[in-house]
This record gives sequence, C-alpha cells and structure tokens, in this order.
Amino acid sequence: MKSTLQPIFKYLAVIPMLFILFSFMMPIATNAQGRGGNSPQEASDVNIEEVTLENPLNGINSIEGLLVALLNIIMVLMVPVIVFFIIYAGFKYVMAQGNAREVEEATRALTYAIIGGVLILGAVAISQIIKSVVDAF
Repeated sequence: MKSTLQPIFKYLAVIPMLFILFSFMMPIATNAQGRGGNSPQEASDVNIEEVTLENPLNGINSIEGLLVALLNIIMVLMVPVIVFFIIYAGFKYVMAQGNAREVEEATRALTYAIIGGVLILGAVAISQIIKSVVDAF
C-alpha cells in the first residue's frame, strides 16, 4: 500500500538545492540609501564608506593548499545535505510501517548517505595527510 505522502517526499531532496541556489542569487544589501533629499547640501552629508574585497585565496600558495581549501568548502556545503538524507532515510523507515520493500529502500538510502559522508570526510582527511607530508619535505 502506497503512502499518500510518497510523491511529496520525492521532491524534498530538491529543497536544499533550491535554497543554496537562491541564496547565492540574492542581491547583497549595500549602504546606498541616501537621506531622502535632492539638495546638494543634503547630498554632501552622506557618508561614503570604502569597500574592499579580500582575496579568499590570499594565504594559499600551493596546489595542496588549494585542494585542502576546496575540500573544506565542499565539506561545509555537503554536511547539511548528508544530515538531511539521514533524516530522510529515518523518515522512510517510519513511513515503511513494516513493508519489507520500503524498509529495504530506507536501509539503502541510509547506507548511501553514510557512505557519502564517510567519502567526503575521508577525502578531507587524506588531503590533510598529503598536505602535511608534502610540507614536511
């Protein structure tokens, strides 16, 4: 017997991806608001702040450092996704209600979520080990 909520859960995986996409597309608020007047005297009262952009790769001078920095960014982005899929697999267990096929699907989803998490954490750990070995020479 299929659950009436099952079609909804197929699309829940899209929600974190849409959140990430729209958060990058949102404009950055700036301090560009004037004081509401058009006279030259009011325009001269507006404080203009200098904006500087810092290079995010400023402290990186090697390929190993770049790879470690990229893997750390990937890890920060993927941890919430992995947690979401572990919660999703637990929810599938609850919704299975003893149905052997659905319990097997939930077990597979949980296994894949854990394997993905281990792969990401392992990649970061291996890159840190390689970086420390290269820096030792």
